[in-house]
Amino acid sequence: MDGLGNYAMHARFLDWGGVDRTPEFEYWYGYALKYGKRVLIPMCALGEAGAYMAQRDMEVIAFDLTPEMIDEGKKRFGAVDGLTLLVGDVCDFRFDIPPADFAYCTDFGHLHTTDDLKRALGCIAAHLRSGGGLVVETALRTASDRSYETEERRFEPKKQVYPGLKVWKTGRDREDAETGRHYISQTFYTEDESGDVRSFRHEFYLQSYTYGEWRGAFDESGFDVAAEYAARDLATWQSGSEGFRIFELVRR
Repeated sequence: MDGLGNYAMHARFLDWGGVDRTPEFEYWYGYALKYGKRVLIPMCALGEAGAYMAQRDMEVIAFDLTPEMIDEGKKRFGAVDGLTLLVGDVCDFRFDIPPADFAYCTDFGHLHTTDDLKRALGCIAAHLRSGGGLVVETALRTASDRSYETEERRFEPKKQVYPGLKVWKTGRDREDAETGRHYISQTFYTEDESGDVRSFRHEFYLQSYTYGEWRGAFDESGFDVAAEYAARDLATWQSGSEGFRIFELVRR
């Protein structure tokens, strides 16, 4: 299985689910306001959240490794003032921009080694002002994790969003507790009005890290942990709890 997935083909259909993401975008906009109006969004995909913030008077630099994602983002949001979309590798980027006030990332599971994780955090730190904020959302790897595998399932969008085109997915996933890897294997389907069905594969895995690995990476990369949360309603975790974690970090 490819560790990165077929995001080049997926770019056009990233919003296939027909879900209104306004509450999510509003959440990140409100979080950014806590730190300032210059926002950096690594691994941004199409840059939808960045466009939402830029339309609300923020200066946003959003970037992604996949050029097709950025091309599609520019088609949709290229006219939005205050939004800059760039191609860049989160583990090795250097942009000539003013230091950002705030950054966030929910996709660090796509980084498959702790060295990559530290490189990414170091690059982000280099683009944040002193005292700037970074929020990381992640699943933690814990001793209680268990391996499992699901059966093949079909996934339908909440509503069909592409005129003249019906879309759906099939897929299965597998958790390997020994390695901390979560494997996802999908096939994406499109059917046009003439009944022509096309498909492509999208396979990748996400790597989870332990609480100690995350804390060590933050410290080495120049971040202090300001707070930890259980969910986006900001219910506080006790330090060291298992499961999903939101880290709110401040650059030293």
